[in-house]
Amino acid sequence: MPKRTLTLELHSFFSYLKKKATKVIDVSTSAFTQRRQKLSPDIFVGMNQVILQEYYTDNDERIKIWKGHKLLAIDGSRATLPYSKEIEAEYGIIKNQNKIEDIVQARVSVLYDVLNELVLEGILSSLKTGEIALAHNHVKLFKENDLVLLDRGYPSFLLAYDILNQKSDFLFRCKHGFNNVTKQFMASDKQDAIVEIGPGKNLASKHAVITKDSKIKVRLIKVPLESGEVELLMTSLLDNEVYPYDCFKMLYFMRWGVEIFYDRVKNILLVENFSGLTKHAILQDFHCAMFISNVQSLIIEEAQTEVDKKNFNRKYDYKINSSVSLGFMKNRILNLFINKGAQSALEELEDILVKQIIPIRKGRKFNRNIGKYRKRGKPPMFKNKKRVI
Repeated sequence: MPKRTLTLELHSFFSYLKKKATKVIDVSTSAFTQRRQKLSPDIFVGMNQVILQEYYTDNDERIKIWKGHKLLAIDGSRATLPYSKEIEAEYGIIKNQNKIEDIVQARVSVLYDVLNELVLEGILSSLKTGEIALAHNHVKLFKENDLVLLDRGYPSFLLAYDILNQKSDFLFRCKHGFNNVTKQFMASDKQDAIVEIGPGKNLASKHAVITKDSKIKVRLIKVPLESGEVELLMTSLLDNEVYPYDCFKMLYFMRWGVEIFYDRVKNILLVENFSGLTKHAILQDFHCAMFISNVQSLIIEEAQTEVDKKNFNRKYDYKINSSVSLGFMKNRILNLFINKGAQSALEELEDILVKQIIPIRKGRKFNRNIGKYRKRGKPPMFKNKKRVI
């Protein structure tokens, strides 16, 4: 994950390798750039699937769940890409009121395990592809009893239908005017109701399986907020005894974990600080960031057990500082893959991370300024502006 100029990053990399091996030959930036074109970005996707398969198999005592469900969240964002003709042709130029002509952005969609802090899948796509369309691509990874949390940009009959076909469940935050059924519910005095919803006319006419008579049962729930607003939730969790009304506000709040993930991957992993100007290099950097995020989560989870033991009788609970941990991990992660002493390298890293802790102060709230980024354009990324320190 080179974030400075390639000359400096390659020098640091090979200097580190020379401490671990006797035969190491430096390479030029030109040689590196040419050879990376022969490495498929899918290698990072495959490596990610290996560690996920390992984690979710025969590991029930460590996997965090909620009422028997693995809690997943789908969420979308945008990534600003470096400008080149190839990138412009692949992803397109953003168009806005400022008439900026040299900023390329891509749509990002992730499927994220919010309790275990793991990325199950990351997709980088053109902005022409909508968030709901990308969400359908994630559905294939759902397992029986998975519970998917989605924001109000995602509710659709077809997506709900597909999730149920996977024997999974959903919880949508929903617009009050999503359809006539939700409008009637919001106008009523009910706080909780089980209703039937159907597809729109266009979907029924175009879909091979769904007809205008297709129906699914959903549960509508009103959630009053401290601001006085009332949020509408729509879910497939119909059993009032297993899933009482009072549990849904906190359940939906757990979706916030995917927002924290985006903050970490953009502002700490610096995923938008790409190391190349080709589509190939960008996909390498993107999928590597997803992989490294998961490696970080697994190592921190292991070290967190030791933190809990050492601080069990203190005023606050403590967690490992995920920002600082990445700085310590960057080169040491290499030892986990190139050294025979991987276990000792892991133990050394965990010993360091246990000392990098911060208190968890519950109940703190911060005002959210939703429009703060809309008044300024993101600066274009230039290939001659890489960090040198």
